[in-house]
Amino acid sequence: MSTTGKKRPTVKQLQVVVRRLWIACICLFVICASLLAVVIKNRSNIKLFGPDKKSSNTVEDVPAVTADSSDYVVCLDPGHGGRFTGTQGLDGTYEKDDTLKIALEVKKALENRGVKVVMTRTDDSDIELDERAAIANDANADLFLSLHRNYTAGDKSAKGFEVWIHSTNSDTSRAIASAILEGLDKVGISEDRGVKVGTQGDSEHNYAVIRDTNMTSVIAELGFMSNQEDLDLFNEHHEEYAIAIAEAVVDWLNTYCKK
Repeated sequence: MSTTGKKRPTVKQLQVVVRRLWIACICLFVICASLLAVVIKNRSNIKLFGPDKKSSNTVEDVPAVTADSSDYVVCLDPGHGGRFTGTQGLDGTYEKDDTLKIALEVKKALENRGVKVVMTRTDDSDIELDERAAIANDANADLFLSLHRNYTAGDKSAKGFEVWIHSTNSDTSRAIASAILEGLDKVGISEDRGVKVGTQGDSEHNYAVIRDTNMTSVIAELGFMSNQEDLDLFNEHHEEYAIAIAEAVVDWLNTYCKK
């Protein structure tokens, strides 16, 4: 009885098999690399709020501090509005739009922390200075916070954030102004220009909205629209700035306005 064995594959056949296995490995590597790239991209889009700078237009607002009383009232005043455009930035944007944008974010952050908020405007409306003060006074607000942006025609290198307070330079006014600047600085600003007293022309006088309000009142100048660095910082971080402002305000309310 005779037996026959299986034929061994030829060298050429082995080469074909190896080539096919090699191609399959390459395809598998490409697929895995593509999937890994998608995962990394998706993970980089997760937002966790903190003092670090962010890289997108949204941020998770997790309150680090909440109001001790549900009776706190803050009046937010987005500067300018309507035909009063305020200054115009190098990028063509108007101050009135920037101030409303960040004021609405501050409102949301304050309410998220248990603070009642009154707005002098919620849209592109003309509001006179005396009307703004009257709104705050009628609401018996604990704090009046007017939000503005700065500008200089002569020196485009001028930059930074500053807060104006009443000429009396009271401890309560200076405390909230300093707290706001410290919070903004943690997010990231071009320069801390400090707390300013009175008006730019006279430290003994006051801007109308500070002069005519019955409560602690400050004006926050959130960067120069005539400076490209400040424009970029505001556009990239205005939501984080809003949360930093809200945190500073709530801390101040809990310290100076206990109810």
